Amino acid sequence: MKYIVFDMEWNQTYGHERPLSFGRTLSGEIIEIGAVRLDDEFRVEDHFKIYVRPTFYKKLHSAVKRLTGIDRATLEDAPSFPEALKAFRAFCTDDFVTLTWGDSDVPILRENIDAHSLPAWTAKNYNLQSIYMRQIGSKNCISLESAAGQLGIDHEDVHFHDASCDADVTALIAGVIDTAKGISEYQTPIGELSDDDILSFEKIGGVVNLQKLRSDPRIRFTLCPECRRPLEAKRIIPHSSGKKLACLECPDHGKYLLRLRTHHVKEETFNVTKSLFPWTEDVERIWLDRLAVADRKKEKFLSRVRAKKNKKKENAEK
Repeated sequence: MKYIVFDMEWNQTYGHERPLSFGRTLSGEIIEIGAVRLDDEFRVEDHFKIYVRPTFYKKLHSAVKRLTGIDRATLEDAPSFPEALKAFRAFCTDDFVTLTWGDSDVPILRENIDAHSLPAWTAKNYNLQSIYMRQIGSKNCISLESAAGQLGIDHEDVHFHDASCDADVTALIAGVIDTAKGISEYQTPIGELSDDDILSFEKIGGVVNLQKLRSDPRIRFTLCPECRRPLEAKRIIPHSSGKKLACLECPDHGKYLLRLRTHHVKEETFNVTKSLFPWTEDVERIWLDRLAVADRKKEKFLSRVRAKKNKKKENAEK
């Protein structure tokens, strides 16, 4: 069994619409893949790095250039995504599972594979960020850079948001923490959603008011993964710490569950990660359970409001 630690960088459009010829949404187009292959004792065997020439979003977003340092010239002679994926699959070998820092890389990879009509990606993935948070008892998301600092891993010369560098640091963390124990205990808790089921993924930056998420059109509307129809989040309810849920419904393709995960960035600014899940029996059960809790809390709040109004009315009549 090999462990493939991988990270990717991807380009995005300037607008919310993604008019792609195949009629599906694409949260981001992969422009770099970095990976490290570990043996069964989490020792480094080999490294992998490849740039990918974009097919759909050929104009690099300024924020992507600034964050990654990748420019147009770097990608001009790079292999296409099908060629890059073929090389990456070969690097992974036949018997492997993957490790990522966070839950966004695998959904983006699957979207890109689907966009190019290539064979599905079915490898089991373990979120090392989640394993690390569980082992140190943290409920707050921890960045790769912060984790490296906490573990005493030298990262002064590391260029974070370079796929190869991020994969290298993640591999080092895998060798420091008890990754084997984390994997053996890894499971989706009851009432939680599995990141393996994510259909589409989007990150929204610059959110300043978490109490009014629905008033932000970037949060309120999400494109149907099949027909690109904007689907409205008519009600957003709490799920767990830092997470909220909404039920979306397309007239042609049915229901989806939207998960919103908030990340504090700086001062009063937040990033919101939007993940879309297929509507299954388990997903419906999670939604109905959380909806019942939200309805009970709403009714308690309304009861207190009504009681205060009645008390004021009684005092006024005396």
